[in-house]
Amino acid sequence: MQADELQRLLDSSPVHRSLHLQVTGIADDSVQLRAQPGPEHAGADGGSVLHGGVVATLLDTAATFALIAATGTDWNTVDIRVDFLRPAPAGLLVARGSAVQVGKRLGRATAELLAAGSDRAVACAAGTFVRAAPEAGPTP
Repeated sequence: MQADELQRLLDSSPVHRSLHLQVTGIADDSVQLRAQPGPEHAGADGGSVLHGGVVATLLDTAATFALIAATGTDWNTVDIRVDFLRPAPAGLLVARGSAVQVGKRLGRATAELLAAGSDRAVACAAGTFVRAAPEAGPTP
């Protein structure tokens, strides 16, 4: 699947639009997304650190879109484990997702989230995904 097709899928979701998600890189089994969450996505600290649910959403999206990029079909999350490594700043972030294993029905993917300009992950995830019904097509 091409980057412009993935971007259209991202843009079709209000959640993804609110996080200002953009496809910045794509390979056969991986994607890179840029996100710009704002203070409205922060926790109770006054707006400088992202809420954990937002971090999990970004990781889940990157992992799912890696599988979509690899197969051209939609995937639904069955299970995802998120490891929070350090506070995630409310600002420009990079989410990288990689398809680890793609089967007929199940797939495995990983993701990491980094503050832009940093090589240290703020969080990482690994998940199991089920391929959506063929008639459903890729959805956000």
